[in-house]
Amino acid sequence: GDRLLISLLVHAKEKKSFFGLGAEATVHIWGRPRLDQAAQTLRLADVELAVESEAAFGLLGAAARAAIPHLQQALADRMVVDLKPFASNAQRKIAAAIADLQKNEEGIRVDADVTSIRLASIAFDSKTLRVVVETDGTIKAAVTALPAL
Repeated sequence: GDRLLISLLVHAKEKKSFFGLGAEATVHIWGRPRLDQAAQTLRLADVELAVESEAAFGLLGAAARAAIPHLQQALADRMVVDLKPFASNAQRKIAAAIADLQKNEEGIRVDADVTSIRLASIAFDSKTLRVVVETDGTIKAAVTALPAL
């Protein structure tokens, strides 16, 4: 569908009392990914939350179930992934790939440069999240000699 699933393994331990109560849970977060092109960030809209835990029964489970709506709202309000580092990394990798393609062979010279990169859209399937980028730059090709016939 159009929803992205993020699963996290969480270890929680209470430290205020001498009991040191703790639990382990898998937290599943579903949402529709929304790319903010101007801010280069990714948010999840329509967030839903589910928790799987061995401690889901008893006092800890009741407390966790009571906290889920508040946690779900906090995630919806604050869960933002800054994609600028990914864009910067993509720009470096694209520049390295272009450098490999640049040629100064006999009879031809190719120069290329990436000046900026923007995140254009996102797409995903059951195993992969793809971020589509748009780049600006220049490519110059010069023929310096024609092959002998």
